Amino acid sequence: MEKISLQEIARATGGTIRFGGENLFVDSVVIDSRKVQEGSLFVGMAGARVNGNDYVANAFSQGAAIAIIDEAKKVAQQEGKGLIQVASSRQAMLDLARYYKNRTLKAVEFIAVTGSVGKTSTKDLLHGMLSRKYRVYKTSGNYNNELGLPLTLFAMDASYDLAVLEMGMSARGEIHQLADLTRPNRALITNIGSSHLEILKTRENILLAKMEITDFFGPEQTLYLNADDPYLQTVEKPPYRLVRAGLTAGEYTARNLRLGAESISFALYQGTQHLGELTLPMPGAHNVANAVLAFACAHDLGIEPKDLEHFTLERTKMRLEVLRTSSLTVINDAYNASPESAKAGLRTLAAHKGRKVAMFGDMRELGEATIASHQEVGALARTLCDVFIAIGDQTAAYRDGFGPKDFHGFPSVESALTHLPKLLQPGDVVYLKASRASHFEQLIPHLERI
Repeated sequence: MEKISLQEIARATGGTIRFGGENLFVDSVVIDSRKVQEGSLFVGMAGARVNGNDYVANAFSQGAAIAIIDEAKKVAQQEGKGLIQVASSRQAMLDLARYYKNRTLKAVEFIAVTGSVGKTSTKDLLHGMLSRKYRVYKTSGNYNNELGLPLTLFAMDASYDLAVLEMGMSARGEIHQLADLTRPNRALITNIGSSHLEILKTRENILLAKMEITDFFGPEQTLYLNADDPYLQTVEKPPYRLVRAGLTAGEYTARNLRLGAESISFALYQGTQHLGELTLPMPGAHNVANAVLAFACAHDLGIEPKDLEHFTLERTKMRLEVLRTSSLTVINDAYNASPESAKAGLRTLAAHKGRKVAMFGDMRELGEATIASHQEVGALARTLCDVFIAIGDQTAAYRDGFGPKDFHGFPSVESALTHLPKLLQPGDVVYLKASRASHFEQLIPHLERI
């Protein structure tokens, strides 16, 4: 982040300076007082469990130069520190991020990525492709919402050519807000799945929510769509450029797929023209679709298949992350889960040699489709793996689909831990999949000791 002053922050947020002098600057922004560094701006706000407005003194003691609060808290004035009162800290984050983008990042081209499944992998792929020619920033981890995206912008400086930004949502209007903040010049939508059915009720509504990524598009902007997705196929004749890419349909396609346990190779085509061969260090046929979509965008920016020889990829953790212990191969795909990503993950597991163990937690936000979705995943697992271990509230639904043979169910991660050494064998390939709230990362240290 390039430095920003107390006065600039107050103007950008419409806040009132309660104390602080003219020579106060910050060079980072945090919303967690535990992450404060010397010279940080700490933005205090009320959360589900903790109220950040109560942690200003702690942030100052850790080195924060300026703090923002949205409650009338009594804060002792300190030499060399600044305090700004705003109406809403969340809105202040967005307003300050917009100011910083317009001031510092005006020469950076922004590319937005969304979709029900695969947006993180597509972001990683596009970042890797574009990095062969440009200086590119990408969203870190899950910083893809109204708090994470401003933090992503604050982490950038003017040295970047491009930024690949992941945009998530759980309701209508959220991606609109993120698109308004960043005003992307290009956007990619991977697919329209069943995630968020609990809130949005239908896939048609999910499509509308994802399409908000184009709310500020004009003739100069480009939208890249997965041509194989039936809901995205309904997007026709928009007032901006539209490019479709997919496994079997679209302007860009993949042919001659070679799927390995830890890599994928395929031929890239633009129409009938063979552009070249591409090998990627990640598994799964679904990632071929993500890669073709990412390449369509990269190709528009001057990237050719020959530029991607010996391609390396900076992958986000807990997305088909392969860990090898002394006795097991663990595929950690447990950052999040939906029926679509779960089925794709099971097919990836099937490409491995050895006894295949599916270890699944609950898939959240599916609404009325919850039980049927878990049953469907269990039924597919019956055809692709040898053992199924279910953990959580949906154990019965998984068992309905998989059947009782070689099925083991537990109500919680803690209750499963003592049984895993007896259920797993040397040489097993263990696939982990669950929604984030299941905290499957707690399983990893125990698996490493088996």
